[in-house]
Amino acid sequence: MHLEFKESSPDIVSGNVIRKLKTYKSVIVFGGGDSGSWAVHLLRQNGILPVCYCDNSPRKWGKTKDGLLIERFEDALKEYEKAAIVIASMWKEEIYHQICKYDSSLSSHIYDILTSMAWETSDKSYESKEIDYIQKNLTAFEKLYDELADWESKRTLQGVLNYRLTRDKKFLENIKSNESTYLDKTILSSAMLCGIANREIIDGGAFDGDTAEFFINTIGTDKKTVLKIHCYEADEKNCRIIEKKIEEGKYMPHEVFLHKAALWDKNGEITFDGNGLSGHVDENAGDKVCTESIDNYKYENVGLIKLDIEGAERKALQGAEETIRRCQPVLAVCAYHLQDDLLVLTDFIKALGLGYSLKLRHYMLSSGDTILYGIPEKSGEIFRRKRQEVELNGH
Repeated sequence: MHLEFKESSPDIVSGNVIRKLKTYKSVIVFGGGDSGSWAVHLLRQNGILPVCYCDNSPRKWGKTKDGLLIERFEDALKEYEKAAIVIASMWKEEIYHQICKYDSSLSSHIYDILTSMAWETSDKSYESKEIDYIQKNLTAFEKLYDELADWESKRTLQGVLNYRLTRDKKFLENIKSNESTYLDKTILSSAMLCGIANREIIDGGAFDGDTAEFFINTIGTDKKTVLKIHCYEADEKNCRIIEKKIEEGKYMPHEVFLHKAALWDKNGEITFDGNGLSGHVDENAGDKVCTESIDNYKYENVGLIKLDIEGAERKALQGAEETIRRCQPVLAVCAYHLQDDLLVLTDFIKALGLGYSLKLRHYMLSSGDTILYGIPEKSGEIFRRKRQEVELNGH
């Protein structure tokens, strides 16, 4: 594995970008979430005072954050003509195309400063510590590189680490997958997808039910197949949206079950900070929410465990060990929220001793969406057998 230590830098954002932004009379920050706050604080530290946020979520319009009004994109541009537009969202590709479609001349006014890693964003860190961390754990990363099950996974690990060292987007451009997140067909065969469709699916971090809809539209289109999806979501606003979708028959004929809880290693209670669009466990702020472990539910036959829970993935896996051992499901786990996710999450899966193959993919031109896949050793046999059962039973 070749890592670019010679190109590494402690600067998360290029000084050249900051200098260019200082030449503008007005600066708009596109993205009213935690990443936007990170960007606003960075700009203010460098003497740049943003005039407002803009965001694509109607739920945010008219609200204030960090003393700035959150506006609709078109309204912000009309109010502040010729402003610099700082993209502060992991959906930077989509936002860039949205801006250029609105007015192609704005392309020269767009700046991407969200080159931070998720843990830097949440901790309001503005200086990279990745050089020391990766050097300190270089032996462990090299071991992981050797253990990854395919060449594309090895390329992905190398690219992610080089991005963490340099913050050069070229390393992400080189590894970005165009496949579907969680149901990547370069990893999951048609037999495996069929097997997942006919077993229970655990959607950890269900947001507003969008992932459940994605599963239905991807592997639930066969009229004979009825998906059973268990959605775990701690944010009350998102739970209400999912409940409404269930009540209105949005998912029919598929069965979607809502667990109003944060996935954890045990059942209990914890402090959760959420705003309807993102949320995470926070011991110092937020409201009390229930926690559940996957093992406590006693699932019959789980085919997929998907986890995108803002750094709680390791806790959720600990609370799912018995289920994983019994059902040997496919695991699709976000591995980018915490600095040591790649090592901690792979160590847990390996320690199970079940012969899981480890694969890695990255899906964005930002630090978000590095997904660790665990493929059970007997996956081909398990999923082929399940498909044969379904065909014999006629459903």
